[in-house]
Amino acid sequence: MESRAVYRLSSKISDYICLTKPKQTFLLLLTSIFTYVGAGGDRLDVLTLLTAAMVLSISGTTAVNMALDADIDSLMGRTRGRPIPSGRVSREEALSFGMLLFALGVAVAYLINLWTAFSTSLGIVFDLIVYTLWTKRKTPLSIVFGGVAGAAPSLAGWSAARGALELPALLVALITITWIPAHIWYIAIYHVEDYRAAGVPMLPVVVGIERTSRIIVLSVMVMLLSEVALAVIGPFGPVFLVLALPSTLLLLYRSVRYAKNPTVEGARRMYKTASPVEGMAFLAMAVDGLIRLLL
Repeated sequence: MESRAVYRLSSKISDYICLTKPKQTFLLLLTSIFTYVGAGGDRLDVLTLLTAAMVLSISGTTAVNMALDADIDSLMGRTRGRPIPSGRVSREEALSFGMLLFALGVAVAYLINLWTAFSTSLGIVFDLIVYTLWTKRKTPLSIVFGGVAGAAPSLAGWSAARGALELPALLVALITITWIPAHIWYIAIYHVEDYRAAGVPMLPVVVGIERTSRIIVLSVMVMLLSEVALAVIGPFGPVFLVLALPSTLLLLYRSVRYAKNPTVEGARRMYKTASPVEGMAFLAMAVDGLIRLLL
């Protein structure tokens, strides 16, 4: 009996962890930390608070998001095994869990400064209200608003380091916003029938894969220009460009080639090409910032 109870408890804990999408949470956390370092942040106490605020707020927002999207997830083959659609966790449990986490996250962010708390709250509002509740089921451009939510951790990292949101911070956010279409729409092309069955108006469902692939090319071009602008405006310099540009240029090149002959099967390869590009850009910021700090 005791071993069975332990198993049930461990399974429940595992399901709650699954609600937070640990991989996604970790990647968004890294964008915040790397931006903090790249923007000149050098205080361990602030970095510790920032890490806690991001883990709590991102995890909580993700859990609430999964509760709100449970009906869609139940209709899609790749998501119907998640904790809520499968019945292992109720929507009410997920909502309570998520709301507690993101409330704690905003509170911790407030301990850093108001701008960090604002940026954290901005991500929550755009993710849950603007993206999930308002636009996701109505417009194929919903991921643009979702991109703002994805960029919020970097804004929080910048404001934690500098005490304000400045023009370079907006360019950093634009990197995420313009990377999101490649990250999301390529996998949406690959799973286009899933989205069509669930009634989600993803761009490939609405306009087809050919037009979607051309729009992705334009988005990647803006991402590339944002990286160059960051080096021109500062504080990032040649080190950032040397590390960030190659992967973005590779993505642009392959996106152009794919757009000439787009296929559902090829979209998965493009998704894998796009996935590490944002990470390389933010890693480049951190390396550039560390070099400036040491010099």
